Amino acid sequence: MKRRLLTATLLTNVADGMHTLALGKFLFDRTGAVSSFAFVLGFDYLIGVLSQIYAGPIVDRLNPKLVASAAGINRALIMVMLAALALHPGYEATLAVVALSALLKVGSHFYKTAAFALVPGVVAKEEQVRYSSLAMLLLQLGQLLGVGAVGVLLARLSYSVVFLIDAGLFLATSLILWRLEVSGDPARRAALVSLSQVIKDWKELAQGMRRTPSLFVHVAISTGDLAVMACLNLILVPLVNSRFGGDPVWLSGLDGAFAAGAVITFLLARKGGSPRHLVGFQLLQVLFLTVITVARSRAATTASFLGLGAAIGFTNALLTSKLYQRMPPAQKGRISSFRFLLVSIVTVIGIGGTTKLLSWSAPWGVGFVAGMATLFCLVTLAVGRQAFSEEMS
Repeated sequence: MKRRLLTATLLTNVADGMHTLALGKFLFDRTGAVSSFAFVLGFDYLIGVLSQIYAGPIVDRLNPKLVASAAGINRALIMVMLAALALHPGYEATLAVVALSALLKVGSHFYKTAAFALVPGVVAKEEQVRYSSLAMLLLQLGQLLGVGAVGVLLARLSYSVVFLIDAGLFLATSLILWRLEVSGDPARRAALVSLSQVIKDWKELAQGMRRTPSLFVHVAISTGDLAVMACLNLILVPLVNSRFGGDPVWLSGLDGAFAAGAVITFLLARKGGSPRHLVGFQLLQVLFLTVITVARSRAATTASFLGLGAAIGFTNALLTSKLYQRMPPAQKGRISSFRFLLVSIVTVIGIGGTTKLLSWSAPWGVGFVAGMATLFCLVTLAVGRQAFSEEMS
């Protein structure tokens, strides 16, 4: 069962990497303006917030396997419609592509919430740290394979064919998840959720977190790694332009070094982790980001990206696996949604600050990301170690 869940993780990230890059190039070719795709990406955060408000309660009222499978089918159908629209050159077809892209994001957020909630019922407690590290490795590998495949496919095939391949990958993910055997999932209530029920469900989660504040701290700390990763994607191009003459080979080299760090995480991950390990790996993140900020050597920069990938992989594996164990079965969906909501908020703030400082210079942008990592490390030192150790009350 664990292998099926990991296979679904790989396939969905390959599809995500493919359709994101292909869609961006498609809209640019149609409109000649980067702003058309930026509009879709910008709405991703708003759509994510609105989707997560409903996604958590719905996942808690239904089996998460059903929600994840339905989200995969939804995304496959949208990709088929995008493939059909790509055959029509008109302005109306382009507007329809933008609208469907927004709906695609809704399915993506429901999928992420349901897939996160699935893990405790599929992966044994003693395997969850190793599972988390492997899932992060497959996330990196899937994105690299998807982005790498797009250029080759578009050079030989059409946008429609690429979108149909994406549809096939999303459908395969849905079928794999549908065949999962999930333990500990009781019968659920109806999925039709009114706004008043949604408010009631979120109030229930808030009351539970007030009784166990360490759970809130735990979720909050776990957003740091994902925010830092998002900002790293933002600084990669300016960093290569300023230090390596814009050589595109180094874009792949640094991104590949980070992914290789995820491999190290998987190979060395233990069956458990302690707060001491957590703080240590957070300090390593700060160290490697500091080296990237000041280093001029290509070797030092590449080695730091490798180490940073491993350090983020370790902290993510420790925090995520522990969160799997702490989530009350009846609130898995809402906790997953709450986590993604916090990730969106922190990422927006991080991208805003990084973008502002990148306008001054690439090192300033990297320094801002290092400051983010330092802040999360200090929070962990102050209140996070106890929160990470506590069990649910």
